[in-house]
Amino acid sequence: MGDAEQSVTYADRSGDAFQRMSKRTTHADALHQAGRRAEAETRFREAERMQAERQPDYPLLYSLQGFRYGDLLLAASEHAAWQTICSGSRRPPEDIVAHTATLQGISQRATQTLKWAMNGGLGLLTLALDHLTLGRAALYAMILEGGDDAFETARHELDAAVSGLRHSGNMDDLPRGLLTRAWLRFLEGKCTGPDSAQADLDEAWEIAERGPMRLFLADIHLHRARLFFRETTYPWESPAADLAAARKLIEQCGYGRRKEELEDAEAIIRQQSS
Repeated sequence: MGDAEQSVTYADRSGDAFQRMSKRTTHADALHQAGRRAEAETRFREAERMQAERQPDYPLLYSLQGFRYGDLLLAASEHAAWQTICSGSRRPPEDIVAHTATLQGISQRATQTLKWAMNGGLGLLTLALDHLTLGRAALYAMILEGGDDAFETARHELDAAVSGLRHSGNMDDLPRGLLTRAWLRFLEGKCTGPDSAQADLDEAWEIAERGPMRLFLADIHLHRARLFFRETTYPWESPAADLAAARKLIEQCGYGRRKEELEDAEAIIRQQSS
C-alpha cells in the first residue's frame, strides 16, 4: 500500500493523465486486498472521475483498471454467495434487493466496456477480464437469486474468460478465471476428473505455486475447503489443513479482504465436523 500510494504521488508530479488515473486504481486495489474497502472505493471513484475527464467518450474505468473496480464492487455479493454455499441454504439473504441491483449494475458496466474493447481493439486480456466480470456477476446472481438463465450466462462467460486469458498469455491472471470456473463446475456436479472443479483448482495451484502468488494460494486453499468439505472423498489433505494454510497466508500477507470469509468457513466446517 505504501508503494502504491507513492506511485500516485509521482504520477501526479508527472502530469500524465493516464498515469494519474491508473496509479490510483493500483492504490485502490492494494487497499481493497488489505480489507480497507471504503478507502479503496473512494480512490476508485476518484480514478473514474479522472478517466471521464481524460476520455469523455469512455467515462468508465475499463481494461485492468475497470476489472479491479468491478472486483471491489462485486465483493459483498461474492461474500454473500459463499455464505449461501457453505451453509447449504437456498434462502436468499436479507439484503437480496441490494445484491440484485449491484449485480445488474456491474453487468451493465462490463457489457459496455466489453463493447468498447471489441470496437477499439484493446487486446485479448481486456476482453477476457470483461468476460470474467460478467461471468462472476452471473454466478453470484445464480446462487443468490436462482434461475437457469444466469447459470447458462455464467458458463458461457467463464469459458470465454478462461480461454481468453490463456490466449492472452497473461498467466498471472489465468488463476482468476480458473478459480471462478471451479466454483461453477462444482455446482454443475463436475467435482473431480477431467474438466472439473478439481482440475481447475489444481491448474491454478501449479501456476500460483511457481510465483509464489501467495494471495492466489490463499484463495485456492479457501476454495478447496469451502467447495469440498462435505464430499466423502476430499481430493487434497483435509479441509482443516487447507483452512490452516489459508489462515497462515492471509495473516502473513495482510490479506484482510479474506479474513471474514475465512472465519465464516472455519465456523461452518468446524460445526460440520463436530
